[in-house]
Amino acid sequence: MRSYVLAITCITLCTISALGCAQDRDTPAAAPDMWAGLWVAERQFPAQLTGTLTIQRSGNDWIAQVQGDQVTVSRSMAGDGAINWSAAFFGLGAFEGHQADAQAPIKGHWIQPAGPVYYNPFATPVQLNRTENGAFHGTLQTVQERYLLSLPMIADDSADDASRYRTFLRNPDRNTGLYFRIETTELVGDEIHFANGDGETIATGHIVTPGERFTLQHRGEIFDFVRGSRQTAPAFYPRRSIEPVTRLLQPVETGDGWQTAALDEMGVQAGPLIDMINEQAAFEPTGLREPYLHSLLVAHRGKLILEEYFHGHHRDMPHDSRSAGKTIASALLGIAIYQGALPGLDAPVYPMFGGVDAFANPDQRKRDLTVGHLITMSSGLACDDGDSNSPGHEDRMQNQDAQPDLYVFTLDLPMVREPGEAGIYCSAGINLVGGMISEAVGMSLARFFHESLAEPLQFAHYRMNLSPSNRAYMGGGLQLRPRDFLKLGQLYLNGGVWDGQRVLSEDWVNQSFAAQSSLGEPDNYGLAWWRYTYEFEGRKIETYSASGNGGQILLVAPELDLTIMMNAGNYGDSRSRNLLRYLTMWKVILPAVMHGEQDQ
Repeated sequence: MRSYVLAITCITLCTISALGCAQDRDTPAAAPDMWAGLWVAERQFPAQLTGTLTIQRSGNDWIAQVQGDQVTVSRSMAGDGAINWSAAFFGLGAFEGHQADAQAPIKGHWIQPAGPVYYNPFATPVQLNRTENGAFHGTLQTVQERYLLSLPMIADDSADDASRYRTFLRNPDRNTGLYFRIETTELVGDEIHFANGDGETIATGHIVTPGERFTLQHRGEIFDFVRGSRQTAPAFYPRRSIEPVTRLLQPVETGDGWQTAALDEMGVQAGPLIDMINEQAAFEPTGLREPYLHSLLVAHRGKLILEEYFHGHHRDMPHDSRSAGKTIASALLGIAIYQGALPGLDAPVYPMFGGVDAFANPDQRKRDLTVGHLITMSSGLACDDGDSNSPGHEDRMQNQDAQPDLYVFTLDLPMVREPGEAGIYCSAGINLVGGMISEAVGMSLARFFHESLAEPLQFAHYRMNLSPSNRAYMGGGLQLRPRDFLKLGQLYLNGGVWDGQRVLSEDWVNQSFAAQSSLGEPDNYGLAWWRYTYEFEGRKIETYSASGNGGQILLVAPELDLTIMMNAGNYGDSRSRNLLRYLTMWKVILPAVMHGEQDQ
């Protein structure tokens, strides 16, 4: 663990009369640890349009209204008698909906523009129900963006100077402190200078009330830091209470499709899980590179048996999936194939977008590129997320503005090898799979996701991040409730069936879990599923995972009839993420299930 030092000398304190220092250098500082403890700051950025969306007829027109703002609705008839609806509100948001017939509700998405935190638009589901007077209305579930900073000042007992502290800056949603490194801090007049390891001041705080409040400019915004505690800062501390629990509660049945059961009812050892939950709840963060567990859910034999949340997260809060969301793209591809919209993994890519000659860098090898190559990350395109200089690197793609259509951006890339020759991690290729699905099914990917996966699996509120051209981005980042993401694992564990309804073919599930390519290790990647063999007391258990930056992991162990969902906040910190995975899954959960089997 790396520590950071806040150096506050007695002499410096004595130069600041506002801090109450005695003028005699031989007199100890009046309050050498007045800065010790947790400091928190938060900026909230609410959506500009929220509340109820209403659509009603006015003469020959239909008018949409949100917060008093009114716009004319575009309404068109589809060939099957369905009705498409759209309304744009002055760049502040837009509605895109679909109505099966004139008597049905309007189902769609609210498109929220890019904000100051996430930098990309979001689509959130909204259903407009008909009222008695013939109007339609529904509640918008907009994304309320926030930027939260925690800065603990921890007394350094090993230092000679009693006023020395260890500290770090943490943002739970982005883990900003990994890039905004504070090495030393010094009080100078009414300022707090935050310096890096070279002694260069990288930020300056201004004392407002000594020992109570200071401000700091970060990312162009002024943050007001005040004292926090375990009771008032749930995003920093795992839980408000550290009182040990002796029994884990059975998860609540909420009508979302999950049946629940107690641990002992399913033959799972409860003791190790209780110890782990108590240890996590009492966790006192002292550094950035420590496990920050947000949620942990376990389903065994088709029933949800464990559901625990930490650091301010809860059952109804969607969580960023990061690259674990790539597996959603694979599921949608399987559904499109099952429904007959695509012939299979051998479907060629470029003919669906106008042909090879319609894009830059024409190459004969592009004619052989299939959707199977994209979903197994073996496309041969110049796209390597492990190489920041690669033309198709995800950050390069997302940070450029020359080509807002990310499908065109990807199709324009040059080829560097034959399709299928090697597995190279490429988010742009998985995103392009989404474009192929949308073209094949003839509707927006957001609508196809909602109708073919979210509704059958009874997903509650979700947030779908969009590209600059307002198309669903499938390279990662879909925000789902942990209970809902866990359903994806159960769907595959059930051979493509959820709650008695077939969503995927069993053949697709088998193909998804089978070795398709090698990404760093031999045969460790299926159809956007990672393959890993877990060894326990001489027994080998095959597991399959959707995995994302920060510790977003959906694990399926068919032999144990087990699915696990974990969310965490160790973004950009693979070491801590892997440690967390080991401590929760490999060391505790899987042994608890397997020992429970042996005890029965």
